Amino acid sequence: MSSKVGHFLWAISLIISAACTPKGGKFEGPAIDSKPAAATTPDTAPVIAVNIDDRNIEQVLCEEGPKVAAAAKKADFSEEFKLICNGSATTPAFKEAITQAYVGTGTPLVKVLKLSTADNFVTELALMFAIKAPLENPSLFADLKPHDIFAAGIKDSNSELVIKVESRQSFPGKASVEQIVLNYDLKLANGASIHDTRRTEFNTYLLIENNRDIAVSTEHLLDADANEFYHKAQGLTVGIKAEHGQSYMVFVTNLVIKNRIDPARLNVTLTALNGSVAKMLQQYLVSKAAP
Repeated sequence: MSSKVGHFLWAISLIISAACTPKGGKFEGPAIDSKPAAATTPDTAPVIAVNIDDRNIEQVLCEEGPKVAAAAKKADFSEEFKLICNGSATTPAFKEAITQAYVGTGTPLVKVLKLSTADNFVTELALMFAIKAPLENPSLFADLKPHDIFAAGIKDSNSELVIKVESRQSFPGKASVEQIVLNYDLKLANGASIHDTRRTEFNTYLLIENNRDIAVSTEHLLDADANEFYHKAQGLTVGIKAEHGQSYMVFVTNLVIKNRIDPARLNVTLTALNGSVAKMLQQYLVSKAAP
């Protein structure tokens, strides 16, 4: 495996945290199966015209992604894959994210896949967005280390989140090509000064060995049993080669949050911050593109 792939990192599957208690108590790979492509209907037909051997790249994502993530035994990501895959086909929500991927103009589409709150104030929230950037293949994303730009803060209106890299390790085992530990610090949520810090771990996998056209990164919460804000904080980052020297980056966040008394405000805050992430990433990647 090349050294470039060895430095292959996908550390921006941004599970932006907001399961917090504001100050003052108020909230202000495995072997690849050889099989023919699955039959398609208008709902299941792929929207990305890229094939790997005899399969469309979306089919590769949905058939190999869950198996590779499960084999690593870091966490159970079956629910996250169900948000983007239905059998061998990507979901309508995933296709919409691709077809409306942010390219630098207008407002990024941040799609709410799930939002509910139980009587005990446990909130479930899932979000997805995508960008399209001038990367000949998704592996080039790693060389630019775009996650570093978030150390200066992600801001939208009255909200601010800082993300810093704690550690980075190439080839840590279990088929991961890179493992990254991130520290999150949500300093301001829609005008409310808060204290919400946490640590997550990212692991990146090539779904087909030595093939740079597609990769999946998983994110899971560290020290989950001791975390006072989350039951679960997981995510996927999917990088897929597009046409004409472009690549798609799709980000999926899936949270189960404790003690949330205002899920509507949480939804607004996280949607806005994820939109800011889309803009920052896309602009950064364009600025680094060769003239």
